[in-house]
Amino acid sequence: MSDESRRRIDWGHLALLAVITTVVIAYLLDARAVSLKTNNLLLVQPAAFVALALVLIIVPQLFVRRAAEVDTDAEARMEERMRMVRVAGLATLFGFFVFSMEAVGFDVATFVFITVGLVICGEKRIWLVVPFAAVFTVAVIYGYQLLVPYPFPLLVL
Repeated sequence: MSDESRRRIDWGHLALLAVITTVVIAYLLDARAVSLKTNNLLLVQPAAFVALALVLIIVPQLFVRRAAEVDTDAEARMEERMRMVRVAGLATLFGFFVFSMEAVGFDVATFVFITVGLVICGEKRIWLVVPFAAVFTVAVIYGYQLLVPYPFPLLVL
């Protein structure tokens, strides 16, 4: 077997997905053990199935072909640093999102979070970012209003 056909397994992500899967299944089984009534499982069961489906979609991506090692150590370290800067930027942005929801409204905070988050993740086509963020924000706001019976602060919608 040549080096080109070997696969590398991303063990850290695989372990995280195993933990997520375990927690989702345990929560679903616990909710079903309490009651099988539709009102009790209306949100939990579909969310659990969506989470498990996403895990199944992600798992094959953890087994990647090993590319020819042409990167130097300096390039690999720089790429890893940039990845960590992106993660730190997204975590900071999420903190601002959480603490600004009440001040500027859930709709504006969501729109700004999605827009800036996409830019941090590397999307350069602003003509695509802004409409996507707007449509996603509207969907989240109206979906949340359907699920939660009490009002929450909005500025525009």
